[in-house]
Amino acid sequence: MRLTSLALTNIRSYTAATVAFPEGLTLLAGDIGAGKSSLLLALEFALFGVQRGEVSGSSLLRHGCQKGEVVLDAEIAGKNVRLTRRLKRTSSGVAQEAGSIAVDGITTECTAQELKARVLELLAYPASVVATGKRNPFRYTVYTPQEQMKAILEESAEERLDTLRRLFGIDTYKRVAENAAILVRDLKKEEAALAAAIETLRQGLPDRKAVEERLRKAKDELAAAQKRAAAAQEALTRLTAQADAAEKERFARSELQKRHAVLRGQARERQRRAEELAAERTRLATLAQETEKQLAPADDEALRKEAALLAERERKIAEKERQALKQEAALDAKAARSQEIARAIAALDTCPTCKQDVDERHKRRIRAAEEKVASDCAAKLKALAEVKAKLQEHRAAMERKKAEHAQRERLVEANKVKRDNLVQLRGRVAALDDALAKAAKERERLAAETAKLVRELAKTKETDEEAFQELRRRAEAQRTEATALAVRAAELAKDETRAEEELKRQKEQQARIAEREKERTALQRRLAWLAKHLVPVCGAIEKRLFHSVHGAFNEYFREWFSILIEDETLVVRLDGSFAPVIAQDGYEAELGHLSGGERTSVALAYRLSLNKAVNEFLSALRTRDLLILDEPTDGFSSEQLDRVRAVLARLGLKQVIVVSHEEQLEGYADHVLRVTKEAHESRVSA
Repeated sequence: MRLTSLALTNIRSYTAATVAFPEGLTLLAGDIGAGKSSLLLALEFALFGVQRGEVSGSSLLRHGCQKGEVVLDAEIAGKNVRLTRRLKRTSSGVAQEAGSIAVDGITTECTAQELKARVLELLAYPASVVATGKRNPFRYTVYTPQEQMKAILEESAEERLDTLRRLFGIDTYKRVAENAAILVRDLKKEEAALAAAIETLRQGLPDRKAVEERLRKAKDELAAAQKRAAAAQEALTRLTAQADAAEKERFARSELQKRHAVLRGQARERQRRAEELAAERTRLATLAQETEKQLAPADDEALRKEAALLAERERKIAEKERQALKQEAALDAKAARSQEIARAIAALDTCPTCKQDVDERHKRRIRAAEEKVASDCAAKLKALAEVKAKLQEHRAAMERKKAEHAQRERLVEANKVKRDNLVQLRGRVAALDDALAKAAKERERLAAETAKLVRELAKTKETDEEAFQELRRRAEAQRTEATALAVRAAELAKDETRAEEELKRQKEQQARIAEREKERTALQRRLAWLAKHLVPVCGAIEKRLFHSVHGAFNEYFREWFSILIEDETLVVRLDGSFAPVIAQDGYEAELGHLSGGERTSVALAYRLSLNKAVNEFLSALRTRDLLILDEPTDGFSSEQLDRVRAVLARLGLKQVIVVSHEEQLEGYADHVLRVTKEAHESRVSA
């Protein structure tokens, strides 16, 4: 894997920045707090997104911004890859949005989790390492934040070994051993349960001879009971047939009597209904005659002509009234204009056109002419008033005629309603005539049917009630006896069935005991195999792999430390739990008792050794040529800073990115990217 460039928008102290990463050793230089580590966090976010407890969205998105974005370009396994991730501020906090991945120009939109899965696949991280849900292996193989450099050294021995198991992909054997132990425990419980079940089954086995004897007796008794029940059922059938025949005769006569009573009731009801229909017909016929007498003659055509004539007259009167009003308005305007001219002339001394004096005679002539016009208008207005008065009289007369006409129209409408009522009354009378005719026919039909029933009743005879009840009592007694015998036979049949089922269950139980014994034997073989073979083999394999890893890891650790620390009295090694053991002048020393530079040297040597060992044992990893160090030289002396160069050269990596504020490192870096911050905004320059 080789990083190409990183573009940030609204990430921590960056509003907009693009950083190019060349091959070789690149130093991100700048003061503390300038924003160097922010670039590495943004890089990790681009690869893996938000990580619980490691990289949060709220710590990445710039304060006051609603959205942020990181775009990473890299070369992975010979492919050009572009990763785009976005952040968005919501009411509940900062959330990841969907991102995208472009491989050799082919872009795919992904959710945050889908994008992480694609990246892990591209980097060829083992599935067993990623699936643990623990810390991302990227933190051990490529980049470790400054504050976590010493974290693995401070873990407990078991935590450290578990971390290394996951990193080197050998935790499978521990999980297999642990799962095998759980399985052994569960299998032992299952084997004990099977033993108890077998014992219970054996205790519940019945006495076979006693069951067979009970079955034989049940069969003999059942045969005798079935014979007696058959004889009782035959007698019951005979008596039931006699009783049913007598019952049928009684029922037939009873039905005829009921039908006869119903017909008499229907005949009375039809008679009553016919009388009601006749009374109603008489009433409606009388009402129709009275309605016909009330009808008054009316000439609809004459009424229509009169209405048209009245409308025409009313229109002419309205037209004359409009003309009179129009003339009156014109005369009023003309008289007002003449009066205005007369008043204006009376007050005029100089002509506004020629600017000469206006003499009194000229003004009198004009006033006289205008007064004449006003007098003529007044006379005409008086004549118009007389015309309007006459038109009002004509209109009043017209309104009276219209009222009379309306009264006649209402009379015509009333006559129409009466005629409609008359038609309806005549229709109802005709319907009643039909109903009366049908009622007469129905009475005739009922009379004929009643006569027929009387003849049928005469043919039947009364049943001897005492003989009939005696027959019924005998049949019921026989039914009780037959039922009792049938119940007894059924009980005996159940006894026989139960005995047969008990024998069957005994055979099945013996088969189950044999099956449980077989299962128990198989469980015992599995338990023996797990305890004697699988668990010891897993432990041996893990121990051998750990031994191989430990040897290489220990050699690298001692080598890198010896380069960083020139003091020959201070040496290091790894114990069985991969914890660093420091010896000074042959005596073990506590890590906390070392100087700051010495502790940093231990952490850096351990970190680089772990990186080297992981890359050797997991050869398929595609991050093996990349290393990122965040402030790896905290507390180093000037001589130690020079030795860091030798260590990095020994690693032989294609791309190394070092974050540091040490100016001395700039001297042997292939490229220097300077990070500065002004007004809370970081910038990167080459």
